[in-house]
Amino acid sequence: MKMPARFALLIAAASLATLPPAIYAQTRRLKVIREDGGPIEYANVAVEGGLNQITDDSGFVSFGAGKRTTYNVRVMRIGYAPWFGKLELPDTAATLLVTLPFSTQVLKKVVVTDTSHTHVGLTMKGFYDRWMMRQKGLLSAVFIGPEELEFRHPDKITNMLRGLNGVCVGPAIITHDGGKTTGWSTQMYAFSSHSGEMIPNQRCPMCPMAVVIDGQQQYPPAQPGVVSIDRLLDANDVAGIEVYARAGNMPISLQVNDTKCGVIAFWTGSRH
Repeated sequence: MKMPARFALLIAAASLATLPPAIYAQTRRLKVIREDGGPIEYANVAVEGGLNQITDDSGFVSFGAGKRTTYNVRVMRIGYAPWFGKLELPDTAATLLVTLPFSTQVLKKVVVTDTSHTHVGLTMKGFYDRWMMRQKGLLSAVFIGPEELEFRHPDKITNMLRGLNGVCVGPAIITHDGGKTTGWSTQMYAFSSHSGEMIPNQRCPMCPMAVVIDGQQQYPPAQPGVVSIDRLLDANDVAGIEVYARAGNMPISLQVNDTKCGVIAFWTGSRH
């Protein structure tokens, strides 16, 4: 007797569910560990040609399924020595290991510091939770963590935003004594604007993104103008950045007024 199609599908699904996750998904994973073998949470993994990712609480980050390939990879976590090198990803499920040694500080003697509890501020603010949500496809955002900020040492925080998809960094337009002046500061604009209106002599649309600092939205001055983030924040004071280039698929915790042009959230504090 021929088995009904719906029952055959149920049996096939049940059979797949009994397979180990790595075999079922054919996932290639990277695990970042300490010298003592313990996992490193929230390690920043930068793969050439792709977005930065962070490891979960077990030290894992997934590369998904795919063909055998070799990538240049950078792994960083503040408090540990960075790792740079090539990783050869197989075409089957596998787990690759990268070990980060503790960084040391030389004072009167060499001191090894465990920094597993650093960035408590970013953790409490939900920064890493939202980053993990983005890696699962639940959010559309770009995250810049403390390791990337420390690695690039920007002189102005807007320099970290140049070249990001959906964001245009251009001159702030400030009304002063009845005239418009430009060039003394910068502002972030969203390419997602549908108004079609562009800043004169610039490639940026007239759609300034909402700016949030430590959970509080920043507003232009009483006179017409825009929020100039470089005048509000020193680059060295920023520990993390979240960029939402459009209003859709944005977490409730960052829903602020007038998000049609997107939101950029800055989190301040120590990176160490």
